[in-house]
Amino acid sequence: MALILPFLLAFAGGATDLARAYQAWLTIESAARNAAEFVATSETDVDAATALTDARRVVCLESQPAPGFTPGSPPNAIENCVAPTVTVPSFVISSTQTGATPANPIATAHVRVTLQFNTLFPYPFVPHDGWTLTSDATYAVVRGR
Repeated sequence: MALILPFLLAFAGGATDLARAYQAWLTIESAARNAAEFVATSETDVDAATALTDARRVVCLESQPAPGFTPGSPPNAIENCVAPTVTVPSFVISSTQTGATPANPIATAHVRVTLQFNTLFPYPFVPHDGWTLTSDATYAVVRGR
């Protein structure tokens, strides 16, 4: 038992950390996809700054259960979270794209979410500062239909 127990505990800890990392990745993947959809389907004309604010709000609200989530400052600490990091590399409303018209433009939003994940225990051959989990989502929709 004394020879096998350390290996069993290390295996159980590794499985726990792997499950936590997978859950965090699924959470930010879903949050990025939903943020891109929200920004692209917004009824109002949105500029890049508003797109980033809306995307950050959606990602922060949906990623609360993820390990590594860090709320921002009050009064809206959850909606203005510090981690995960949200960027909107591109947001375009085009009436010249194939399938678009001036009355029905195509809105395309690309959202990138990054979260720093740290393991519960330091493992050999695993970076001690954790992993960076990243998710990219792009959503395009024809508006006005």
